[in-house]
Amino acid sequence: MTAPPAPADSTPLPKLIAWRNAMVMPLLGCIMGYGGFAILGKFLPSRMGLFEAAVVLQLYFAAALAMILTIIIVWQRSRGLSLGDLGWRRRTTRTAIAIALIMGALYVTGAYLGARQLLKDVDVLEITLVRLALVPVGIFMAIAEETMMRGFFMTELHRARVSAWLQIVASGACSAVYHSLQDPSLVGFLPSFVLFTLHAGLYVLGKRSLAPVSLAHGIYNVFGEPYLLMMAMAAMSRQ
Repeated sequence: MTAPPAPADSTPLPKLIAWRNAMVMPLLGCIMGYGGFAILGKFLPSRMGLFEAAVVLQLYFAAALAMILTIIIVWQRSRGLSLGDLGWRRRTTRTAIAIALIMGALYVTGAYLGARQLLKDVDVLEITLVRLALVPVGIFMAIAEETMMRGFFMTELHRARVSAWLQIVASGACSAVYHSLQDPSLVGFLPSFVLFTLHAGLYVLGKRSLAPVSLAHGIYNVFGEPYLLMMAMAAMSRQ
């Protein structure tokens, strides 16, 4: 009897090819981030209120992530792979889910405390129709970005047998680069680096399932937006 074929995502890749493929994702993230933070993030607040500007900016990021997710789907299919090979619908652990819930709660608490300093005249606990309408947008953004920077990025490196710790650090660092474009400094980089390195570690801990990291990220977006983007634009206006 012949042995069953190895799973598609276990097919080895040369390290150089794997790094090349993986780095496409943060490059796309930088293009998305530059368009959002460096261009729209400075232009929109001069044309409309901060809340409305944040809503438009969130929709921009959702559209950009939809394009990136489409690229990933097409790329995977061209190689006979699927989103399942990146961690979609893969079983995870209760421990990873519990950690994701804790991370989500801690992040949102910190964001609300930060909003008291930057958005003193805004009630971030207010439930509005716009905020409710953005819930599915925030969930989609979380899933798309985690597919991009945990699923695709780390799976490419995993196929090249890159060590797990280097996958984790690289994913955290590359995610932090495009998240800190509104404040390209060590102070702007480090919080995102810590957060997304934790995400990458959670991805590995959760048996490379995207469920835990998407859950944590979804909590940030659902309970934090559009106020997170409002804080980012308010901080940029003070620079």
